[in-house]
Amino acid sequence: MSARAPILCEVSAPRAAHAAALAEAAGECARDLGQRLRVKTLAIGCSAREPVLTLHLPAELAASQHQVWCLACRLACKCPGARVSVHVRATLAFGPSGLQPHRRRCA
Repeated sequence: MSARAPILCEVSAPRAAHAAALAEAAGECARDLGQRLRVKTLAIGCSAREPVLTLHLPAELAASQHQVWCLACRLACKCPGARVSVHVRATLAFGPSGLQPHRRRCA
């Protein structure tokens, strides 16, 4: 297991049972990959028209660990009726001490 903070996985679903099943599937996939995951249920009922799993992670984790992308792919395969998205928080990463954007050279 990583010593980093867990990835946040937000779950929205039309029914409580569906949200619980999605949360359980997310936990299983994360354990299989050795990723720490914190699941938070956001919406159940009419405000959640379709099931959605959203992973929130910092830019340095997205850039350095392919397991995060494996987790998103596994979730999409295990929960084909749900939309899976990944939100990368990169606002601080491109500052003076953070990751620097790749600069293209023109010919």
